[in-house]
Amino acid sequence: MTGRPPARAEHARLLSGLGAPLLLALTGTGLLHTTVRSDVYLRYVKEGLRPYLVASGLLLLALGFAGLGVELVHRLREPAGDDTDEHDAPVHAGDGRAHGDDDDHGHGHVHGQGAGRHIAWLLAAPALTLMFVAPPALGSYTASRDGSASGGEQSAYGDLGDAATTPMALEEFIGRAVHAPKTLDGREVRLLGFVSAGKSPDTWYLNRLKLSCCAADARTLHVEVHGAKAPGNDTWVEVTGVWRAGHVTVENPVPALAVEVLKPVPPPRNPYLDAPPTDG
Repeated sequence: MTGRPPARAEHARLLSGLGAPLLLALTGTGLLHTTVRSDVYLRYVKEGLRPYLVASGLLLLALGFAGLGVELVHRLREPAGDDTDEHDAPVHAGDGRAHGDDDDHGHGHVHGQGAGRHIAWLLAAPALTLMFVAPPALGSYTASRDGSASGGEQSAYGDLGDAATTPMALEEFIGRAVHAPKTLDGREVRLLGFVSAGKSPDTWYLNRLKLSCCAADARTLHVEVHGAKAPGNDTWVEVTGVWRAGHVTVENPVPALAVEVLKPVPPPRNPYLDAPPTDG
């Protein structure tokens, strides 16, 4: 005997057909939300990857809508009476049972498929997270647990001129302390970074995190700060001070700074771009 499948089976079949394209569309929307409508993507990847993320988001969105369209056309063209499924199996003479009446086998098969569909919907969680509760950029937790500090690239560091105070990227300050310490003698510099706790109550670290590609490969730049009470962890600050002369090695590139002025500032648009502080 044939007939329409139960409402539960019909609902499951509908979700099965629409699930994949909906997930594609949702993931594409999440990518576009973080790259076009906001700068959230800068918490996770380098700025140069934005065009690729936008292209990926558009492609996923297009594939999702195309899949939804195909499924809709399929539903509209489906004959009204073609609603049979595996539950409508024929009855063998003398048996008195339908093949679909094998409760142990059929019941387990349907539930196995349902579990797979429910698990697949968990893939929507990352996209929804990006749109509504995006995780923050890496900060003091990562910096304080990084086993080794990153040094500045060796370069031909020139004279800093006659300016009373020189704005400087953290990597350049570290590089000069390691490779050209004489260029920092008596020089007042201004640095930008976020705070993490030091090894003692009298010291703390000014940090930046730099990416090669994404947050997973972040490397830490540290400057040890003396002479000012530490703000709270992850507070972004500008510090003006003078390098505390001492031997800074390539193996442990953590120069020290004696602070004269400390000013809390808003987090920069791109937290991983190690640029000198600006007056703006």
